[in-house]
Amino acid sequence: MSNENVGSKAQGQDPPTPVHYITMLLSNICLSINGPQRAEEHDRLVNNALKSIMENPNSLNEGRPTMCEDDCVIKILNILNAKANPNGKKEQMPGNVFLKTYTKLLKLDTDEKQREALMNFLLDILDNEQSTFLRPTTLMANGKDGGGDGHKDFLREVLSERLSPSYPYRKQQNGGSESSERVAYSYDPGQSIAGLGQVQMPNYTDQLLNQQDVDETLDIVTNVLFSFTGIQGKFLRKDVVTGRFKLDTANTNLLTTGDAGLMLRLSELGYYHDRVAEFADPSKGYSALGCMGQALTCFLRKELGAYHGEVALLHDQVNDFKKAQVKRSFVDREQEWLDSQREQVTLFKLLVWYTKPLHRMQWLTKIAHSCMMKKGGELTSVVWDFLDNGHPAVDKLVIDLLTAMCRPLTRMISQWMLDGDITDLHNEFFVESLTDIGPDRLWHDKFRVRTAMQPKFIGQELADKILRTGKSINFLREVCEMNELVKGQGELKNIMESNAGDIFSYTQDTKWHAAIEICYQNTAKHVLDYMVGPHKLLEHLQCMRRYLLLGQGDFVSIFIEHMKDELEKPGTEIFAHDLSAMLDTALRCTNAQYDDPEILNHLDVVAQPPFLGDTGWDIVSLQYVVQGPLATMLEPTMSTYKALFKPLWRMKHMEFVLSTKIWKEQMTNGKKLRKMNAEIGKASYKLHLFTSEIMHFIHQMQYYVLFEVIECNWVELQKQMQQATGLDEILDAHEKFLETITVGCFINSVTDKERHLETVFENIIALEIWQASFYKDCFKEQNARDDLEKKIAASEEEGRFGVTTEEKMERDQERKMFEQKLIIACRGLSDISCAYEKAVSGFMMCLNSSEDPQLQLFGTRLDFNEFYKKRDTNLSKPLTFEHMRMSNVYNSNKNSSTGSRFVINSQASLSPAM
Repeated sequence: MSNENVGSKAQGQDPPTPVHYITMLLSNICLSINGPQRAEEHDRLVNNALKSIMENPNSLNEGRPTMCEDDCVIKILNILNAKANPNGKKEQMPGNVFLKTYTKLLKLDTDEKQREALMNFLLDILDNEQSTFLRPTTLMANGKDGGGDGHKDFLREVLSERLSPSYPYRKQQNGGSESSERVAYSYDPGQSIAGLGQVQMPNYTDQLLNQQDVDETLDIVTNVLFSFTGIQGKFLRKDVVTGRFKLDTANTNLLTTGDAGLMLRLSELGYYHDRVAEFADPSKGYSALGCMGQALTCFLRKELGAYHGEVALLHDQVNDFKKAQVKRSFVDREQEWLDSQREQVTLFKLLVWYTKPLHRMQWLTKIAHSCMMKKGGELTSVVWDFLDNGHPAVDKLVIDLLTAMCRPLTRMISQWMLDGDITDLHNEFFVESLTDIGPDRLWHDKFRVRTAMQPKFIGQELADKILRTGKSINFLREVCEMNELVKGQGELKNIMESNAGDIFSYTQDTKWHAAIEICYQNTAKHVLDYMVGPHKLLEHLQCMRRYLLLGQGDFVSIFIEHMKDELEKPGTEIFAHDLSAMLDTALRCTNAQYDDPEILNHLDVVAQPPFLGDTGWDIVSLQYVVQGPLATMLEPTMSTYKALFKPLWRMKHMEFVLSTKIWKEQMTNGKKLRKMNAEIGKASYKLHLFTSEIMHFIHQMQYYVLFEVIECNWVELQKQMQQATGLDEILDAHEKFLETITVGCFINSVTDKERHLETVFENIIALEIWQASFYKDCFKEQNARDDLEKKIAASEEEGRFGVTTEEKMERDQERKMFEQKLIIACRGLSDISCAYEKAVSGFMMCLNSSEDPQLQLFGTRLDFNEFYKKRDTNLSKPLTFEHMRMSNVYNSNKNSSTGSRFVINSQASLSPAM
């Protein structure tokens, strides 16, 4: 029965429906499988198959893989057209008849999934010879009626077995895929013609002839697609120097001008592909270094893989179109259906497609070229600079790239902040550990920020927090021998490593920054509580300020009083055990006895190795001994305390000389030498004035240093220590405190203030020596006069009345010699006074020209009555640049020299003294 007859029975006079066309498709396949047969048998097979489709439309393909609708139709056409055509007409070929019916079915409003299931079911009927649909069953061979109940039961059993999920597995167990066995080529001895049994060998000659009808533009498109991945072809060749593609001169005549221009334009994508491939290949030597460089390389390879996938899809489209063009020569399909399924790839379509990948490859090339031979934070900073370009696609590309590159960085940061370990094989982490530094310098010197490797998106404040957190972990583990880890370590590590993209965020309100802040605060508080609590850090700082900076006034005075005899001795006659006993006595005699004994046990007195001519004042000093965690924190500042103790001790020495020796001797000897007031009155008056002037200067210096510099800054330090939330804040405030008072005590100054001060101190010592010599001569003269008076009184009692001429002449000669010594002494006092006045004027000039307003006010207080300003014209001139350049601040007397070892600044000690 023909397809039209079957269709008329199923359809009647109604409009065409999907059932009508499905019936026609089944009829066409039944004719192809069984050939011409009786109309009753043909109708029975078609109706049975149609009934199965209508009753179970959703279970047609259960238990076997499915193909897409287009592939099923193509395969059905190939199978149908491969069978013999009894009519001999091309339009009557089974495949063409099936295609016409299928095209009419497409025009109806049908469900795509059900249509796809139907095509897979029809393909299985054709492709599977064991299928019972549209084929006579074994019941007919046994002589039973195919339309009876026995046949229906048998058919239902076969169909239930066919539609069960385990059927494909059983079929594979019984001998594998039938389709694979059917298409296999094998030798058949009984074959009547030459060739292989079951399936004849394909006719390659006919296929080559059919391929000649394919459009020649596909060859040009194929060459362009090859150039997209850097492969040379028939029309495009690479330039040896530039690496760009150029047209092959041998085949240029086969191209039109438009095609040639488009090919060159499209081949630009292949050039940038090759550049990215070079940067993604470490063997080329252009790749970035380190773990972050490897992340960049992996990202480039991933981009190249996605790009190759897109190009492969274009290749598939071109190949599918070629196959469709080849099949058109022997399968006359309807052009409408063919055009809707296979579209031709042209150069203009490639021009539209290549814009996006070209832009992406250009930026990848630019970024990779900038990252060449870089590593670590420097590498991420280079990529981060590309972020603000105004193009959303480039921003997305850079963000994805930075996220991939920052994953190794976030792992390093989390490991450092949570475990205190650094795993940095390529020296790319911005935190560096110095292996040659011991535990005693762990806090200050062992770890530091490697500035060259610090990313730009990690600010200095954040980098310091990261450094201090890991440093605190190492301090607790190695110095304090504590193994307590950060609370919630696993959760914090997960947040840090899973949010790598937040590290380069402009606002620090992300989960990653919150985890960093939590880790820093917890660790800092842990260390702070440990040092302030059990180890009494604040109490130790208070003790160092009171004793090393001479803030405990009663202790310093009594300590000097007990040690004055030892301090006057030569340095070689002083022993440490004697000094320790005197220190203990001074502590018990002052308010220091109420301090914590544990704190006072750290205080000690030492004697430095003496130089030639040194006394006890020169070698004796106090020191504060710290151990354990305190030594790690405070040991670097001990040298600063030692440098500060020296000038403070020197000023105390000068105060002791002026008050205990010079002024006290003047008051005592003034009454004893009243008889000689006529001769020494002028010299004594000058001495008293000069002593008062020096004492005013020393007292003002001590007040300024001890109160305005040290005490005021100590009050500020206490406020900062009370508000501190971390140990580093206390240590930073302490270091700032020491730096401030170092400047206020005129230590390591770039000007000549230290040299002028040392000259003042030397003049005080010279005044002490001069006064001792002056009073020695005065008492010698007075004693000689008293002896003469006693001798005259004795002679009067004896009746001799007077002395001899020789004795009178000898006495007159001694008087004249005393008058000469008095003149020389007055001249020496004038020299000392002039040298002192010159040094003070230079010192005040340095104060007035200083940029610190506190030093300027101190200079005004020293010269409150403008005494020095009236005597030195330089001090009365306005402080212009010309005056400062010409003043003695920068042009000192180079003929003088300093031989004192008390000049702290080595450069100042080498410069000439006033």
